[in-house]
Amino acid sequence: MKRIARYRHRARSDARLLRRATRDWHAPRGWRAIEELQRRGSPDMLTQIAAWARSSNARRRAVAISVAAQLMRRIDGAWTPFAEDETQRLLLQGLSDAHQDVVRAAVAGLGHRPHGESVEALLKLASHPDERMRWQVAVALGSYEEPEAIAGLIALSADSSDEVRDWATFGLGTLRTDDTPEIRAALRRNLEDPDEDVRGEALVGLARRHDDGIVERVMARLTPECHLYELDAAVALADPRLLEPLRKLEALARERGVRDGYWWEELREATAASGATGCNF
Repeated sequence: MKRIARYRHRARSDARLLRRATRDWHAPRGWRAIEELQRRGSPDMLTQIAAWARSSNARRRAVAISVAAQLMRRIDGAWTPFAEDETQRLLLQGLSDAHQDVVRAAVAGLGHRPHGESVEALLKLASHPDERMRWQVAVALGSYEEPEAIAGLIALSADSSDEVRDWATFGLGTLRTDDTPEIRAALRRNLEDPDEDVRGEALVGLARRHDDGIVERVMARLTPECHLYELDAAVALADPRLLEPLRKLEALARERGVRDGYWWEELREATAASGATGCNF
């Protein structure tokens, strides 16, 4: 009887989490419920997700797809993806749903669990009128190795939305190691983007590819107001010509009392990468 009672309690708990996630879909409370469900990977949970995905309630279908996207179970103390093939099939089905929330959840999921058959559908959604959908596509395509995904990211790196351009440029410049004239052209174009983050991602992407003239551009940006992008680019370049400006930047930072935090650590790494022996402060 005790085991039956525990099973029923767990079933009610799953149902409560589903109701919470459905009711608070766009709120942190709802996403916490989804995250809890994602950590309950089991054949029973997979069966429940499949049933929710057939619901007449669009938000419930969206919750099902979101749970499927990162369904996990703990094995030997580590979280491991559960039922990848089955959940990928659910995600692919979600791409053809009539409701935008479900489709967007499927796109997000296919970024976590890439499936080559989804690339064509993702590329069609890259021109969706809703910039939230285009942003999700930009994030997802960064996980794909297919050549078509590169073309999609290049197109999205010129999107009208700053956030979409930012993620597409990050996908091209940092997530991928491909080095083609088309990728470099897109990154060079975005060096002049009006958005600071887009410019920064383009700079890092070109530094990782040691593009002509990028050392001089990084040198010009190594000021006390520089961001992590410039320092990440300096680490990637590891060019001795950056050593002197980086040392000067360290000295100015110390004068201002900046001797800790991620920015400082990245500055020290960039200096070391450029050939400094380093000092103990």
